[in-house]
Amino acid sequence: FFFNDTATTEIYTEQIVGSVRCVQETGIKESDDYKVLEYQTISDYAKTHAPAPSKQTDRSRLVEDYVEPQYNSVEVAPQMDKVSLKPNFPEHEIFSMIGDLKLSTQPKELTDPKSEYQVMLVKHFYEPCFVLEFKVKNTLDNIILKDVTANLQLGSEDLRITHIFSANEIKYNATESFFIIVARNPDQRVITGSGGCFLKFIVCEVNPGTTEEITSYDDEYQIEDVEILVSDYMVPQGLPNLTFTNTFDHIQGEEIAQTYQLSYKTVELAVKGLIKHFGMAVCDSSDEINVNNKFHSLYLSGSYLRLEHVMIICMVGIDANLGCVVKIRVKSKDGVLSTNLVESVS
Repeated sequence: FFFNDTATTEIYTEQIVGSVRCVQETGIKESDDYKVLEYQTISDYAKTHAPAPSKQTDRSRLVEDYVEPQYNSVEVAPQMDKVSLKPNFPEHEIFSMIGDLKLSTQPKELTDPKSEYQVMLVKHFYEPCFVLEFKVKNTLDNIILKDVTANLQLGSEDLRITHIFSANEIKYNATESFFIIVARNPDQRVITGSGGCFLKFIVCEVNPGTTEEITSYDDEYQIEDVEILVSDYMVPQGLPNLTFTNTFDHIQGEEIAQTYQLSYKTVELAVKGLIKHFGMAVCDSSDEINVNNKFHSLYLSGSYLRLEHVMIICMVGIDANLGCVVKIRVKSKDGVLSTNLVESVS
């Protein structure tokens, strides 16, 4: 029995020789007494965990610029890794049109933990766009924040803010979210950007005992820059040990390669920097460096938005005249994706 996609089959099925073994997450345990698992058990599991069919997105609907109020917000449990949990979006038709959630990043703090307004950012990725969720906590007992949103610049012509959903009200010691939808150029795959960000809101000063409003005024609050990174799009996808080069040679797709002169002072720093940049799984223990070698090869494997397997070879060396020289080789079935990843290093 096979699941709907190869990745799921590989993850959940180790072998079908005599008996079938599935990893613990399936809830189906190994049996020494039976050679075949009951079909209905596997079928029920597959129906529960199989990826939902993709929905065709009408990108023409991602062109309106307006602000909608946020209705309800609930704290999301901390994420240990990139996952596909359904966010608590406002009730608006646009969120049913953008398709299936591919992955969400771990929350990132955009303010000091001791600041009066504490902000965390989670990026939710969909095939045509991504949604920025700003989770704001108000720590002032004499203040209520209203109509909370942000003034954001991402510094890329291929990224366009299309919708903003404000947080209606944030009372003392409460955490609420507002959302910004950013459409991506459909002709590209991995689009990065960064820029300054200011919270915008109405400050309502109140009597802490009665919450009676004393006065109100418009204000803004600077937070850290918002960054959209290459690693945000990628999910690590490991391979069995010592199988990387053979898999790379046989994977379908054209190889895209380019050589760069980078600012790293040592091979070790370059390897660490490239691993962080791509956010992919290190294969064949290639993060371990032999200082006696003139060049070092770093092997990376990952999945773009859980849609496309990507493999990268980074050949790193230090030249006396040129400094750090890196040759990037990328293979995937999507030539645009491979080109985007190669060019991202520059």
